[in-house]
Amino acid sequence: MAVSAAEAFHAWHDFYLLIGAASATLVGAMFVVASIGSNMLTPRHEPAIRAFLTPTVIHLSTIMIAGALAMIPSLDWPVLGIAFGGGGVGGLVYSFLVGWRVVRRNHVARVDHVWYAVLPIVSYAVIVGAALTILLHATPNLEALAGGILLLLIAGIRNAWDMIIFFASRDSTDGSSS
Repeated sequence: MAVSAAEAFHAWHDFYLLIGAASATLVGAMFVVASIGSNMLTPRHEPAIRAFLTPTVIHLSTIMIAGALAMIPSLDWPVLGIAFGGGGVGGLVYSFLVGWRVVRRNHVARVDHVWYAVLPIVSYAVIVGAALTILLHATPNLEALAGGILLLLIAGIRNAWDMIIFFASRDSTDGSSS
């Protein structure tokens, strides 16, 4: 790798700035969603919170961290490879566990299986693959890294909207204790 990480990511500055800002905004929106649906945030609904709300916040936070990492000028390739690889593997494992929760819920629409389970798994797998190109001292595949992060953002946008609609459409008696 003849070019430094800072030089390579310089061309991606606007991309990472944009997705970092977008994901930060969506994390803020998720707090609003939680406020709107606070009557649903009960122990009775904990499995749904763990399957839908929490993973979306985690995925969006991952995007913010990835954007911040890509913009740190002093990080070198090995550190970035380990950071993106470790984050990708962690996200992959977490997404498999969340995916299992989503699939296990038999009253969930099939489209939710794709958006809450499959797409995050694919996104993190792409991120891990891109991190491997860095760690194996190959030509870093920054396009794949950006693609994996972008897929995660697309899923986050859709899922945040899905939850906003879900919570806003509930009346105040839907979240009453069991």
